[in-house]
Formats: sequence, C-alpha cells, structure tokens
Amino acid sequence: VISGIEPADLVCEMEAALYQLKHNRPDPHFLGVHLESNQVERYLPSWAHPSTKHLVHWDQDSPDFDLGIFTDVSKLNGQVGAAFSVFDPQHSGDFQFRLDDHCSVFQAELTAIKQALLWKQQNRPHGNCHLFTDSMSSLKALQKFAPKNNLVEDINSLLDGTISLHWVKAHIGVAGNEVADKAAKAASDRPSVDIHLGIPERSLKTSIRHLLLREWQDRWKDDNAKGRFTFNIFPEVKTNRCIDNPQLSQVVTNHGLCPYYLKKFNLRECNCRCGEDVDDDILHYIFRCPLLDSQRSLIRPGQSVLQILPDKHRTKEVKSLLSFPFLHQQDIFEQDPEDIS
Repeated sequence: VISGIEPADLVCEMEAALYQLKHNRPDPHFLGVHLESNQVERYLPSWAHPSTKHLVHWDQDSPDFDLGIFTDVSKLNGQVGAAFSVFDPQHSGDFQFRLDDHCSVFQAELTAIKQALLWKQQNRPHGNCHLFTDSMSSLKALQKFAPKNNLVEDINSLLDGTISLHWVKAHIGVAGNEVADKAAKAASDRPSVDIHLGIPERSLKTSIRHLLLREWQDRWKDDNAKGRFTFNIFPEVKTNRCIDNPQLSQVVTNHGLCPYYLKKFNLRECNCRCGEDVDDDILHYIFRCPLLDSQRSLIRPGQSVLQILPDKHRTKEVKSLLSFPFLHQQDIFEQDPEDIS
C-alpha cells in the first residue's frame, strides 16, 4: 500500500484474464466476473496489396468550398454519439449516430469520418469535398502504413482524389464545427444504438484494472487484515503513492527502531528512558519524546503524519529525528534488567 504496488496474485490473475481475452479463449473470468470475449474489438486483416495503399495528406487550412463536411463526437452521461454536418455551402443537414456505450472517443471519431465518406460516396461521388475534423489522432492514424484497425482501413478505402482532409481546432467558434458539435451531443441522446462496435482492448483493460483496484481496496478495508496502523493513515489504496525512504516507511508502518517494535517481535526488551509514554512507538519519537526536544523545530504535538508527509522540510526533520535514536541507542533505550542478566 505504501509503495502503490498492486498485490502480486491479483496482477497475475489479471494478466491471465487479459491473455485469455486477447487469444479468444473460451469463458474467461476475473475475480468471479465473466468477461465477454466475443464482444472485444478484434482486427481482421484486409490483405490488400501494398500497391493499393496511398499516402494520406491533411492540413490545417480553412479553404472555401462548394461541399464541406464537419464531423464531431460526444460522450455524455456514459452515452456515445457521432455526427457529421453537411454544408453545400450553406448548412443543409445533420446525420447522427448513437454508438454502444462502451465505445471510445477514438472509435466514435473514426465512425463519424467513415459515415461522412459513405454519404459522400452515395450522394456526391464525383464532386470535390472538404472534410473537417477536430480529431488529430484520427488523421494521424490514417497516415499509418499498417494501422491494424479496421475502421482506419475502411476510411482509407473510401478516400480518393476528390476528398481533402483538414484538421480544425475544437471550440474556437468555427461555425461548421460548432454545428457538428451540437449534432454529436444530440446523437449521444438518441433512444437506441445505431452502430454496434466491439469493446476497445484499452477500455477492457481499464475495466479489469478497476475490478483489481476494487478487490485490493476491499482487502485493505478488512479489519482482520494486517497493517491497521498504516490503514489509519492511508485508508484508500492508490497506485500513484510511493514511499521509498526507509525513515518515512517507519513513520507510516510503525515498524522501526523503537521499543514498541523491538518488543512486539521479541528482538529486544527495552523502554524509552524518558518514561513519558506506554507505547514508545515511532510516533513517540517524532512528536512526544522529551529526549528529542532539541531536535525538533517544525514538528509539534497535535500534528498528523498526513500533515508531515507532503512537507519536504518536515519530512527532512522526521528523518533526522528517527536517525537520532539509531545513533544514540544507549542514551535513549533503557534495557530491561532481566534482559541484561
């Protein structure tokens, strides 16, 4: 918990589940949850001859046009919508599609572009068209020689010399983009799904990781689990937490060179010479022991560990305080006479 590292058994089980999903093994489970492997987005190679591939160009120009199409997407309240708006040159129509709730924004952006090109192919096959999108990730994906994405390959097959691609920055007042944005929001609110796509592998990994974190948190909350001292400081598990300093690790675990710890693990029978505290634990030396008063300048009784850890000056003082008993054990620790004999 203090290092932000997930339990090894959960990580192994998660990796096994991901392997089963990736290789389409039957009936994969993780922590008792059935994973729908048949709903995962899978790449099906198109086997197109390399000579049929062409370099995709795009720019950031805003040219005048007789036919322009603006695409956009929306993900609101867990629902995903894609849309495109046609201008010839005035606004003449919006086309909206709701996608499965599990779809990613990237999938939606590509779907909007694909549907726009299909419309153009069916309605204006020979006319020049300028297509505008605010999705740079989609445009860059179209430039990959081997994208390994069926939506990208479908779009590439629809592109021809009559189509020009342009990137437009979102939410800066471009009229066509604002119209498409409203259409996409309306698309996400449609009553039923229009286009079904597989669950992106990244989204599935995120969902499985959430299950792992939930199980880890449940284990940590168990009153019978070890580390209740640390739990009172860090009741929530986090992967971005990392306490790697030896002295600070002692602070958050109460495991270190102090009478409480030494007696608990039958390492040495001793007490603090100050006689002020029953426990004589790590916090005793940080906050209360009068023998270390001369070493304290920033830390005071009543402060908490959570107040100290983010402060580099206080943590520096803590390191010094915990080093003092180590260097002056004979002056700090009073051994039990029976232990001496």
